[in-house]
This record gives sequence, C-alpha cells and structure tokens, in this order.
Amino acid sequence: MESHPELQLERCLVVCQQCKIRFLTDPRNARRTNLRCPFGCRERARRQSANRRSTAHYRTPLGRETKERLNRRRYRRTPSVGDQVQRTVDTQATSPPEPRTDEGEGKVELRLHGVVLDESSVVNSRMLPYLQMVVRLIEGIRLTCQELARLLRQAQRQRSLAFRRRIDYVLRFLHQHPP
Repeated sequence: MESHPELQLERCLVVCQQCKIRFLTDPRNARRTNLRCPFGCRERARRQSANRRSTAHYRTPLGRETKERLNRRRYRRTPSVGDQVQRTVDTQATSPPEPRTDEGEGKVELRLHGVVLDESSVVNSRMLPYLQMVVRLIEGIRLTCQELARLLRQAQRQRSLAFRRRIDYVLRFLHQHPP
C-alpha cells in the first residue's frame, strides 16, 4: 500500500470479523464490517450457516417428512424404480466438479522450502480467487484462474538471482529434500 499510494488500497483493507486478521477485499465490499477472511474463517462461517439452515429445515413438518423418507430409503433392501431414478438424479446433482487443469501441459510439482504442491492442488485451491482479486487490485490486471495458476507455476520454476554454481543448487535441493 505504501509503494502504490495512487491505488488507494487503504479503503480495501478490512478486518476479519472472526479472527481480526487484516486482508484486502474488493472495493465494492470496502465499507462492510461483517466480512470474514479467505484464510479459513469464511469457509467455517459458511459451513456453520449451512448447518443452522439444515437443522432449522429438519425441525419443520416438511423437513421431518423428508428425513423420514430418506431414512426409510436408506434401509430398504431392494430399491424401487422410482428410487433408482431419484438416486441417479441425486448423484448427478451432487457429483463433485471436475478438477480444473490446463490442457496440453504435463504434471507439474511446485517445490517451496520443503513443501511440495502438485498442479491440481494449486489449480483447485480456494485461495486462487482471492489471489486473483488481489492481483486485480494491485496490478490492475484481470486474470483468469488458469492464467494465474500458470503464472504461479512459472514463478516457482525460476532460479534465484543469487550467483551460485550448479552444484550448489543441487546440494541445496538435496539438503532441503533428503532421499
């Protein structure tokens, strides 16, 4: 924020309602006081809210009826045709999304001080949209998640700027990642 005072990022700096960590948010959310950080608090609050909604629903007469039907279906030995149709609709609706990957690129692993990140964990990370928003705020560049993941992979492949012989790089790597 000090290096780019013209961007006026101070207004985008907010405090997490739960853990009190300061983080950057989208300018449209700058004045909100009920925000949670993308480092875990937001996901935790979302799960708690979903649990409250589910509990409230199953305490209603319609919810009790639905839960009884689900429980009966669970213990039924031979499913009926209607249940099979419903089960295929349920599995199609609740199937996890396909992992996002860049086509045409091989398997890539990022190594960062002893931590190994494979390509799928980087591409499917929940932090990627937050990084995308931070890059847009600071640099003024709109990147897709795939473009940002590609840039992160490229940045991790670069060697340090310090002058070292090749053997020094190899020994450093072996020291950090013993066999």
